[in-house]
Amino acid sequence: MLNHGIVPASGGDYEIDNSLRFNDNDSAYLSRTPSSAGNRKTWTWSGWVKRGNLGTVQSLFSTSRDGSAIADITFRADDKIDFMDYVSGYRYRLITTQLFRDVSSWYHFVAVSDTSNSTSSNRVVLYVNGERVTAFDTATYPTQNLDGDFNDSNEHRVAREGRYTSYLDGYLAEVNFVDGQALTPADFGETDEDYGHWKPIEYEGTYGTNGFYLDFSNSGSLGTDASSNSNNWTPNNLSATDQMLDSPTNNFCTLNPLDKESLTLSEGNLQTSAEASDDNVRATISQSAGKWYWESIETSTIQSHLGILDVSNDIYSLGYMGSTADSWGIYTPNGNKRNNGSYVSYGSALATDDVLMTAVDLDSGKIWWGKNGTWFASGNPSSGTNAAFTNVSGEVSPAVTSFRANVLNFGQDSSFAGNKTAQGNQDSNGIGDFYYTPPSGYLALCTQNLPEPTVVPSEHFNTVLYTGNGYPTSNTQSVTGIGFQPDWTWIKVRDNPNNHRLFDVVRGVTKDLISNSTGAEEDVSRLTSFDSDGFTTSNNSEVNREGNDIVAWNWKANGTGVSNTDGSITSTVSANQDAGFSIVSYTGTGSTATVGHGLSKKPQALIIKNRTDGDSSSHWLNYFESETAFKRLMLNSTSASESHSVHFNNTEPTSSVFTINTSNAGNGSSDTFIAYCFHSVDGYSKVGSYTGNGSSSDGTFVYTGFRPKYVLIKSVNTQSWNITDTARLNYNLNDLRLLANSSGAEEDRGASDGIDMLSNGFKLRSTATIINSANNFIYIAFAETPFKYSNAR
Repeated sequence: MLNHGIVPASGGDYEIDNSLRFNDNDSAYLSRTPSSAGNRKTWTWSGWVKRGNLGTVQSLFSTSRDGSAIADITFRADDKIDFMDYVSGYRYRLITTQLFRDVSSWYHFVAVSDTSNSTSSNRVVLYVNGERVTAFDTATYPTQNLDGDFNDSNEHRVAREGRYTSYLDGYLAEVNFVDGQALTPADFGETDEDYGHWKPIEYEGTYGTNGFYLDFSNSGSLGTDASSNSNNWTPNNLSATDQMLDSPTNNFCTLNPLDKESLTLSEGNLQTSAEASDDNVRATISQSAGKWYWESIETSTIQSHLGILDVSNDIYSLGYMGSTADSWGIYTPNGNKRNNGSYVSYGSALATDDVLMTAVDLDSGKIWWGKNGTWFASGNPSSGTNAAFTNVSGEVSPAVTSFRANVLNFGQDSSFAGNKTAQGNQDSNGIGDFYYTPPSGYLALCTQNLPEPTVVPSEHFNTVLYTGNGYPTSNTQSVTGIGFQPDWTWIKVRDNPNNHRLFDVVRGVTKDLISNSTGAEEDVSRLTSFDSDGFTTSNNSEVNREGNDIVAWNWKANGTGVSNTDGSITSTVSANQDAGFSIVSYTGTGSTATVGHGLSKKPQALIIKNRTDGDSSSHWLNYFESETAFKRLMLNSTSASESHSVHFNNTEPTSSVFTINTSNAGNGSSDTFIAYCFHSVDGYSKVGSYTGNGSSSDGTFVYTGFRPKYVLIKSVNTQSWNITDTARLNYNLNDLRLLANSSGAEEDRGASDGIDMLSNGFKLRSTATIINSANNFIYIAFAETPFKYSNAR
């Protein structure tokens, strides 16, 4: 587990300008041999890391001597961190339980040695993103006052493992080594007051004899120590073109190793390998609005498709870029454009090292391509004329169908990994390093250019854990820590079979429904109040049994509700339009009707329950936009989606109402109903779908545009409703499962059956049919942090 006991330091918005790219195929690293030993008992290493390729041994910092002694901070081949010192046996070793497989954003690691500490477990300590790591597969601590091999007068290496020829693949930034002090993350970073992410601050302390600071600001001398110590490092197999603009304070788009077929990525995930088949890869940033520009070259025989692809498209069945209605591409051997399978004459052929320019205006639905500074077909992205296509829609990402080696530049490297001479052109915000000047108004795909989120996630959704203190005693409990007064609270006992209990402010806090049952509403005061920072329970066993571990998921609507006359039925609505969530109460008519939902956009998901009846016809009724033909799903059941016009009258919701037909589940005459309504909000929530692939090692990646805090998943076939959240397990692999349709206790599914919650989405790591069979799935996810501000998990 991770311990949240770190107190952040104070500081302003600190900017990191550069990082250093390490390509493991180049055997790239930095080396230095101190002239004398420093403090071998007490020291601190801090660095920001953005990973490239996964699944191999990759060192961050190491030293070795005599061929038999080694000290290392390294990623293992299983993507865990190994922090150790070995001399004819491990003198200390920490191997994390947590897996570090997020390649889309930056981690902050702090490793501390303080072997003089009287507490053995405090003698070597590891922190990630400001939080102390306390869950380890292996935890062997040093004897008191051990002189370790770090900070001795042997060769030290950055980005190379000490014993073997294993090298880091990825980026390093803001590397500090402090000789003689055991520091905490608060010396290097702080928690953001708005979004809660960990962000860098300037280290203002001293460094000690062998201490150093690598900021990689001098491209002509990449190993320069920027502290006053001048403890400079020697670059090995690195060049000026490995200095990058990608940094923890401006995270640039790259290609995504978690969202690709079998092709290989390199050069900081900006270069694709030459392939013999039509292998596809998407990028790490997707957008549905704005104007964006990027570039690419091919370094070998020209034969690739490049373009954009909707994030919901199944990349494994795509074929070539442009072969589907939701992908748009250009074929580089002849410059033909393609959408929905048809090639159309458009541009001209590209030669090796020609620069292909791409400009996308998602506000007008247009895309242009050009080469070497000239747009094809007299196109002009600045004026919006002569676009290649004018039908671009949805949320799209840069993507490549790679037959040959492509190198992309999203604004971080116009040398294209040293293949060309960098030109240093910037976008309209003064950001980036492009070979050609982007069209007026077009921006680099990087986090500083992403729009500001419209909501702060923690103000609208939160999960709390608590331990029951009630039944069989008469104790009640005030549960706090939510951060707002909830309007919808969903409670589940984790360690014993118990029903899911759902409460909301519109029906009244004392009334609850059971998601795993068709039962009617109960009014037994399990909750007695919604409070300014949480809620108060009775002593009831299903919300407050003594000693039980309990989870509560909480959403903010807008209070007790107001009358809504948008539909043919007058409803009572509590609507949080900013967060795309409303609670709707209405009385059924038994005939086709419309109900006002109070949102500003069309709901993409509806969860409806008959409050009055509890028979088998009064199941939970669910609508999801991604399910065609108005198929229904039942929250209380494993049933597959079914086509039933009787429920929604084959009519999609609108921006003001949803339609119900004659079923008892959604419109029984004179029965009362509750509906929970959702639509996606950029950076906060996502209602979507994906296709599973049945792989535990490389399952489907689902882009959300934020670091998820909660995900609800349902197969359209016969499977349960899976709930995963980061409060119950706040590191990857997340293998704890609760089922919305079952009263069963929480399941620990094991190392090959879970989900990686990541900075921009989630990755299925399971063969289980419940979340990753070769079928279609629907999901609702809520954010911990928008991608603009998220750390790697």
